[in-house]
Amino acid sequence: MNEQRLYDLFFKKSSWLSHLIYWTIAALLMFFIFSNKSYDLQIRITLVSLLIVFSYFITLIINNLIIPKYLFTGKILVFTYFIFAIFIFTLWLISFSIIVILAYSAFNLPNMIIPQRHDIVILVAGNYLIVIMAAVIHFIKESYRRLNEKDNIKKQKQITELKLKEAKLKLLQGQIHPHFIFNMLNNLYGLINDNPEQSKETIIKLSELLDYMLYECNDELVDLNKEIDFIKNYISLEKIRHDEDFNVTYSFPEQTKYTIAPLILFPFIENAFKHGLQDVKDNFIELQLLERDNLIIFNAENSISDIGNDKYLNQEGKGIGLQNIKERLNYIYKGKYNLKIINENGVFKVHLEIQTS
Repeated sequence: MNEQRLYDLFFKKSSWLSHLIYWTIAALLMFFIFSNKSYDLQIRITLVSLLIVFSYFITLIINNLIIPKYLFTGKILVFTYFIFAIFIFTLWLISFSIIVILAYSAFNLPNMIIPQRHDIVILVAGNYLIVIMAAVIHFIKESYRRLNEKDNIKKQKQITELKLKEAKLKLLQGQIHPHFIFNMLNNLYGLINDNPEQSKETIIKLSELLDYMLYECNDELVDLNKEIDFIKNYISLEKIRHDEDFNVTYSFPEQTKYTIAPLILFPFIENAFKHGLQDVKDNFIELQLLERDNLIIFNAENSISDIGNDKYLNQEGKGIGLQNIKERLNYIYKGKYNLKIINENGVFKVHLEIQTS
């Protein structure tokens, strides 16, 4: 923030002031240092004024045209050629102007002391020294400005990419909620008629799940213990729905020190229930969560009825979809996860490893 204020102060707000100060100091240097004090005041003022005007316009051409068009674009040879050409042309023009002024002074002001050749050389050299200094200062300022601008663009790009990433993550994560809520409301609708008492318990558990999804899942990472409690509540709800045919086993740690992206495991579990408890022989679901050397290891296995037409692998636009899950993992744990999915012999297997640090 301080660097930006300094940049605004010296490179934006006070541009006209810095020019005024520089050229005032340049005129004073030309008058008191590069011009000979033994000559008449009138001729000194005339020559200094002439050279300051030349210096100013030479500087404008170099700073506003030559430097940005050739030096900053890497055309060093062309830049050198134009600098040399400007030097030769302006030297000729300055020399001609000085000769005209001195000739006029010699014929019309006979009592005036005319500057000698070496004094003129020193004055012209001072003139070009001022031009060089102005060009160097401009180059440093412009380089810093471009660097600052490039850095700002880079920061804005990073912020934009981060916002896009967060927006896409929210979108991907948000796709979980409608699908899950739709299923659970259908389950609740059936329970209200069949078992009113049990439907009350279901409403409580569903409200706990919704509370977690709406308020806890807004953070980038959540306590893995909370995620496990969420999964257990979900399994309890599914048990109510599949009371007579609930072949589900799971193994989760009692307590864990790790954090995890919210709902990153849930799509695998939801789809396991979607496909694992269908009306097929020996249907089952097995869930396992392990911790090992900064790794969170998740395993899921479930039976499926139709290997060739498994909706989990082929769905488009409905539910979560395998692509959705992979995109979330890539955004959150890029380079820090390993996902293996096997679909064979009527069994769907998921093995996921996530590095926690």
